Amino acid sequence: MNRKRMQGVYTVEFAIVGLLLFVLLFGVLEMGRLYFTVNGLDEVVRRGARLAAVCNIQDPDVLRRAIFNDAGIDSASPLIGSLETGHLTLDYLDENGVKVANPGNTGFSSIRYVRLSVNDPLNSKKFNFNLLIPGFGGVFTLPTFRSTIPRESLGYDGATEVPTQC
Repeated sequence: MNRKRMQGVYTVEFAIVGLLLFVLLFGVLEMGRLYFTVNGLDEVVRRGARLAAVCNIQDPDVLRRAIFNDAGIDSASPLIGSLETGHLTLDYLDENGVKVANPGNTGFSSIRYVRLSVNDPLNSKKFNFNLLIPGFGGVFTLPTFRSTIPRESLGYDGATEVPTQC
């Protein structure tokens, strides 16, 4: 073979193999990011339900703390960039699992469970994960993340009906 005719072959081979390697590399990175997001959302609902079970019903910082923000900070979660408190739904349930309509007014004794779920306000039941692979735009719709635990103190001490601070 003529050496002059072979000069461009290496460049073409690298372009084909390099493209496949970079797509594979970005795919592995995106799968890692997806697993991190799923585990983070599991932790958010677990943490938020636990905080809601022990903190006062009127405490506005429960959802902020659930997404790993400090009290009083209304920005997106530092753990999962697109997660905000608007993605969380906190419900207080009675002994039959039915949502208590007005938990602040019905009293401590009617609430038996606390449920926190993560959903997308635009999609009502799901949270969307956006792919960042160049050239492959896409969205994964993740399942609903939900945690239901028995209520504990709900911010009240055992002796009085006076809320305590969390």
